[in-house]
Amino acid sequence: MADKIEGFLTFDINSGSFWITKEGAPLTQINFGDTFEVKVDDKWIETGIEITSDDEGALLFKLKNTAFSGILDDLEVRI
Repeated sequence: MADKIEGFLTFDINSGSFWITKEGAPLTQINFGDTFEVKVDDKWIETGIEITSDDEGALLFKLKNTAFSGILDDLEVRI
């Protein structure tokens, strides 16, 4: 089994893409529909990115199976 790629979730506003970033490592793109893991309270939780809306109808990003939504930068993730 291949090693998992770990780093921090980063959204690139110019490309509209999410990436796993880690200093000194190549970027790894995460696409909608991809399954990956996010660290929550020292546990890895399987998740994915979905688009939802807030109470006022504005679109926002959310991580499935977690309470994370809105700005998702700097969350510890692996794929």
